[in-house]
Amino acid sequence: MKVKIIRIEFLSNTLPKRDIPKFRGFLAKTYPNYSLIHNHLKNGKYRYSYPQIQFKTINNHPAIIGIDKGIEVLKKVFLELDEMKIGNKVKNIHEKSINLIEKNFGDANEFIDYKFLSPWMALNQKNFQKFVKLNKFKQQQFLKHILRENLKTISKGFGYTIPDIETINVDGSFEPKNVNFKNISMLCFTGNFKFNFYIPDYLGIGKQVARGFGMVKQEQ
Repeated sequence: MKVKIIRIEFLSNTLPKRDIPKFRGFLAKTYPNYSLIHNHLKNGKYRYSYPQIQFKTINNHPAIIGIDKGIEVLKKVFLELDEMKIGNKVKNIHEKSINLIEKNFGDANEFIDYKFLSPWMALNQKNFQKFVKLNKFKQQQFLKHILRENLKTISKGFGYTIPDIETINVDGSFEPKNVNFKNISMLCFTGNFKFNFYIPDYLGIGKQVARGFGMVKQEQ
């Protein structure tokens, strides 16, 4: 299927990956009525579905990706935003770009190569305990299984139903990387992988994709 994605990049500004949550927090305070930015609902609960607005750095520049209802929200943000506050520093925005693109999503008839541009947060507390008890070979197999399962979550975000998850074949090699997240050391992964599934560039897979984790890009 074809899906629409909006991508905003702030080309006159730079942003370290560690400051993505600060950038997201600034937008959340600027637009408190847009729950898709911060994923907190009016009833006080948290929106757990696949994030329709995701904050990134692309080539060291701040960027925001939007899908579905997030597209209209980001159009408004693009027109109105002329500065950003990161921590205590206010930075003017002199150059920004907006692109609304249409890409393939879903089952493919061939293997497609991808790489992680940012650490993939694959494990939760439960499967972390299982992961550390495995040998290195079985750990890689376990991560491939999780990656395939992650496709179910991202597919729901696009209203896409995978016809048969068992037909999705995953291969790849993943390297552990400890990342400081909310002052806690988290085990994440980097690496290259491939599967017979289309995912548009710069979307996130796994946990905390709204904060820039698990960003993927197709290898040429």
